Parts: sequence; structure tokens; C-alpha cells
Amino acid sequence: MLDLKSQFPEVLQDESLANYCTFRVGGKADYFFKANTLNSLQNILKYAKEHQIPYFIIGKGSNVLFSDRGFRGLIIQLELKDITFHESSVTAQSGVITAVLINECIKNGYSGLEKWVGLPGTIGGAVYGNAGCNGLETKEILTEATILDPLTAETRTVKNTYFEFTYRHSKLKETGEILVDATFSLQKDVLTAEQQRAIMSEIQQFRLTKQPHGPSSGSFFKNPSPDKPAGLLIDQAGLKGTKIGDAQISEKHGNFFLNLGKATASDISQLAQKAQKEVYEKFQINLEPEVQILTETGKSKL
Repeated sequence: MLDLKSQFPEVLQDESLANYCTFRVGGKADYFFKANTLNSLQNILKYAKEHQIPYFIIGKGSNVLFSDRGFRGLIIQLELKDITFHESSVTAQSGVITAVLINECIKNGYSGLEKWVGLPGTIGGAVYGNAGCNGLETKEILTEATILDPLTAETRTVKNTYFEFTYRHSKLKETGEILVDATFSLQKDVLTAEQQRAIMSEIQQFRLTKQPHGPSSGSFFKNPSPDKPAGLLIDQAGLKGTKIGDAQISEKHGNFFLNLGKATASDISQLAQKAQKEVYEKFQINLEPEVQILTETGKSKL
């Protein structure tokens, strides 16, 4: 991998991954690259394939837990950030932060995304995991998208049905294809900016009463069912407030795992495993992580 830096001068070496995830944990990646154009993304993927360099794609790291040992390979952060408005839709590239897209929609007179207030991360992550909150999932508003095949570095446009969306899941998790951009159906001049911000303010006030502050990934586990959310099961298992090292299960919400300041990835992993184990022993329900677990050699189970 010694030639990677000479071929791509923007590549960072021995870069701390704690700077690139909302848990604020993680060791060093051998190489780190910010892809801010489609061409740069295609070129580095081709190089990685030709030279058999392991790589992992991230957005803003709001749904990933890096290892304390870092990553032996290349981390590629998607920084494609173009936003284009159409008559009744918007196309946003994968690196656009969800909060930024919401604000741009409001400024330009488009509504339909206001329920996503508080949704962390980027558009790439939202599509990849069929993200949603406050009653609005990605699959309900996505019309089409451009995806990239990492084996050929070629792009194509696909429709909503291609993704085979289910709860917190899309086909991209199996195929390894990379989202380039996504188009969402919106409404033009239906709600005023004031009306949208009022909706968002009400949602934010409600979230403040239910969700804690501090470095976390948001919800760590998927909800097994609507009537048995992970946070409630963890609470009923008596685990709210439980600590391992400097990681804690929030006292406010059982599905939020917090870095109190000096937590390690190992602290968080052990705490999540404890929650998994005790919920299963009490309810015979297996909690499945919503967060991606990345070891130094690749994706892993908890």
C-alpha cells in the first residue's frame, strides 16, 4: 500500500477514527480518504481493487463503531455534497448531511422532510439503512437513486423497488454497492417555512424529554417489534444507567449507549453484549445491532 499516498496525495495516513464517528472512539486507520467528487471515488476504488486494499465506506460515522485497534486498510469518507431541486423533488448526493438538506428544502420552499429533524448522518447512510424517525422512513419518499458498483466503478440509476427496503435495511447491505445520490419526492409551496419549523420544533421538544445528550450512535439496537422496542426491553431488564468503563446505558433511554468522555470501543461493545445477553435471558428476544461493527479487518458481528 506504499504507493497509495503517491497516487492520491490527499490520503491521510495513520488517521484516528475517533474523529470520524459520533461515539468518538476508535484507533487509527492505515489510510483515510475523503472522496469529494464522483471521479475521485471511482479512481480510488479502482486502485483499491487492483491492489487488493481492504476498504470501508463511511458518511459522518453516526452508525458505526470502530475498533480500538483501528482499521488495516483504507477508510473512504463520502463527501459528495451537491443538492439539486426539481419541480416536485430534490436530488442530494450521498455526503449531504440530513440536517443540511432539510434546511435547504425549507429555504427553497419544499416540504416533506421536516419529520427527519434530529435524524443524524448523511443521505448515503439514510438510504443504506432505510433510516427513519418520527414516522417517516427513507423508503416512503425515495423515488430513484444513482448507485456505484465497487467492482467496476460504474454507475447506474435504479428505482425505489431495487433497494428491497425493509426495517433499517436495504439491498445495499448485501450487494456492497455505494450510493452516489438519491432523489426524494417533496411538495412545493404547500407548507410555509414557519409551518415546517413549528412541526420541527414540536418534534425537537419531544425528543429532548426522551433522548440524552452526549457522544452516541443514537439507537444502538433495532426494535424487535413496534410493541417491544429495544429501549423498553433494556429498561425492563434493569440495565438503564449500567456502566462498563466510561461507557453507559443512558438513564433516560435504554437504547442509547453513551461515551461519558473516556470510553473505548471495547467498553461500548461489552456493554452492548451485556444488554444483548440479559434481554435474551429475560425475554428470549435477540437484539440485533443497528450500528455497524468494524474490526481492524472488516465488518463483524457484535
